[in-house]
Amino acid sequence: MKKYRFLFLLFLPFFISGCNEWLNVKPEDEIDEEDLFNSADGFRHALNGVYYTMGTKNLYGMNMSWGIVDALGQVYDYTYGSNNMKPMEYGAAKYSWDNENLKPELESMWNETYNIVANCNNLIKNIENTDPDIFPLKEREKAMIWGEALGLRAFLQFDMLRLFASAPVTQPGGRKFIPYINTYPSYVSNKKTVDECLTLVIEDLKQAKKLLWQIDTAKSFTPSVTFEMSGTGDNIFFYRRGYHMNYWAATALLARVYLYAQKETEALEQANEIITFVAKNSAFPFSTSSGGSKLYRDVIFGLYVIDLPELNQKINDITDEDKATFLCISEIEDNYFGKDLTYDDNLETFISNDCRYTNWIHDWENYNSYYRLKKYDDPTSGGSTQIEISKTLVPLIRMSEIYYMAAEILAKKDAAGLAKAKTYLNYVKEGRGLKKTDQSIIDVSNATTETFNHLLINDMRRDWIGEGQTFYLYKRLNKNIPTESGKTITASEEHFVVPLPDSETNIN
Repeated sequence: MKKYRFLFLLFLPFFISGCNEWLNVKPEDEIDEEDLFNSADGFRHALNGVYYTMGTKNLYGMNMSWGIVDALGQVYDYTYGSNNMKPMEYGAAKYSWDNENLKPELESMWNETYNIVANCNNLIKNIENTDPDIFPLKEREKAMIWGEALGLRAFLQFDMLRLFASAPVTQPGGRKFIPYINTYPSYVSNKKTVDECLTLVIEDLKQAKKLLWQIDTAKSFTPSVTFEMSGTGDNIFFYRRGYHMNYWAATALLARVYLYAQKETEALEQANEIITFVAKNSAFPFSTSSGGSKLYRDVIFGLYVIDLPELNQKINDITDEDKATFLCISEIEDNYFGKDLTYDDNLETFISNDCRYTNWIHDWENYNSYYRLKKYDDPTSGGSTQIEISKTLVPLIRMSEIYYMAAEILAKKDAAGLAKAKTYLNYVKEGRGLKKTDQSIIDVSNATTETFNHLLINDMRRDWIGEGQTFYLYKRLNKNIPTESGKTITASEEHFVVPLPDSETNIN
């Protein structure tokens, strides 16, 4: 395997002036590694650089969230497509791995991910033995930076595993797929089995939790702090923990990893830790009246993507109605909102109490056929802080997922488990604006063990529109993916395992 390089870049720090510029980090100059890691500012620059690079187009700014990964999950219809959508429409949506538009995108996704992993590994190597006295908050700040780097290393490589390797449910056994790189420099990183990679991801996340516990307190996750709180001077580096790999994000990610690994007992333990915390501290609440167009109040971890408006404009351009190009959500009625939609004769379109439909879907020209993804549009209402967050946030982990995971596991246990699972699912639904009289809530209340999982998956699909989790859901369960006109994509390695880029096929 090639040696991934560490980028010694000077980034504007979290604590620059301005309420909304805390992650406005642009590369300015290359600096020497020894100088970079001689001060607290240097470590902060390095960590800021990781987050900034994660938000680029080939990663979570687009392709690893609402772009190619969602195309793999059959989220979109391309009736109003453009040349900028070719990697999704003709490549990912058709699982045409050698497509000339898709192949270089996949190569970039891989290479850029492992370059960031190299950044994390070099930061971890340098911080382990660094004197905590160089940091303003001493041991607590050292633990925070170290823990975040470990959590991000796990987050990134877990997604590589979910893309480029078979899911555990298919019992891949001793087959080796990708490396898990946890040293710097790494000149040769041999491929590992799925179980070996998952073990390393879990080890990193457990260590990250132990470190992050020292910095993340309950007051860091009140609704007005997680994304909205501003600060001055050095303090701004420690605010807005929702933009960081915080303790609860690491816990949520560990639950996600355990569930993917089919370790349901461990997954439920992590989910319950978060649910208990939320119940006591009113953290990560659902809201239909605040939280902006992204409904960000329940987001546990998300990225500040400074170029998100420009990235969205290249795909969803409706400035000229006659030449509009945009992503449609495939089969809104059959695959998503179903009987929770009611046709309004006066408006000549469907309406719903579900704010996910209201906030994220636009019935183009009231055709009742083409439902435009508007989740990443520039917001048009709200206060300045709310608008700025909604404009630049890409959600990566939501509180809703925690309830989904707990519900999925509990529903399999017994009658009491199913009853609790129904409570969790309807809690999410009501948090998204649905009423007890809406059909999907009635259906959940009446569900049997056999029908509950279908209703749960349907709500996951609604919540993850444009967030890159739908493909991974069907892959984890090894279930066929619904697409248009009642058709499905067969659950198979042909569709679920992305081939390694050509530059990596010589890994031993």
